[in-house]
Amino acid sequence: MKESIDNLVIDKNGIYVDCTFGAGGHSAEILKKLTPNGRLFSFDLDEESKIISKKIKQQNFKFTLDNFKNISNYFCENQVSGVLLDCGVSSPQIDTSHRGFSFNKDAPLDMRFGKTIRNDAKKIVNNYSIDELTSIFKNFGQEEESRKIAKQIAIEREKNEIQTTLQLAGLIRKTKKKYTKNNPATKVFQAIRMEINDEVGNLRCCLQALEKILKKRGRALIITFHSIEDRIIKDYISTDIPLHERDLPLKDDSVAKSKFKLLATIFPSAQELQSNKRSRSAKLRVLEKYEN
Repeated sequence: MKESIDNLVIDKNGIYVDCTFGAGGHSAEILKKLTPNGRLFSFDLDEESKIISKKIKQQNFKFTLDNFKNISNYFCENQVSGVLLDCGVSSPQIDTSHRGFSFNKDAPLDMRFGKTIRNDAKKIVNNYSIDELTSIFKNFGQEEESRKIAKQIAIEREKNEIQTTLQLAGLIRKTKKKYTKNNPATKVFQAIRMEINDEVGNLRCCLQALEKILKKRGRALIITFHSIEDRIIKDYISTDIPLHERDLPLKDDSVAKSKFKLLATIFPSAQELQSNKRSRSAKLRVLEKYEN
């Protein structure tokens, strides 16, 4: 929290965007840094976030129920001083059992960030082909036993429809042979969630939007929680990423056209790790826009 806000708010009278309002923690702290002339626009696809946002009464705050990939629709070019993007699922979504994000709580398979999303976990698990499931688990979850799990899902759903999170998590646990310190279902649940909510596509769209709406020397702060998200960021600004941090070669010349440079990469402090175990995989990248 502290590192995010300190690196984001460099103009107390500027326009700022919180792309992922969630429970409003970051937005509340940003507003504390702004003068009444500064403005904060927060976005989220989650209807529950809209309800929470009503607790904020400041006149220089506005909440919009929309996907952050669409933020360029709301701002002019070179208008915004800073943007914060906290990728992935939020703690309230995980902790709310009926949302179906957690493999530790029994709930209908859902995992949608918002009700406007048509796909859900139940449809994917019961209708996608073995090849499609394998691809999702491998590409979005980096699951080593992707095909084995996909085949077992296909066998089980022929008997009875897979309807709940604990059904799916139990199936995965029985199928996997390789165990790690994390729950065996972790990677598959992540992969399904990313497929449903198009997290990779949304992140790429958002990065392109930031190039337009940010002012020169405006800042984009992006918090990632796994290597897939982080790789997208590194690919996008790889001219400024040290060679030892790169895990994929440049795909094409589009990376060189990025208007972002990396100012800092920040990891959770020992104190934060102790008080918030979910922060252990978080990585904060501070980007600045410049003109090529």
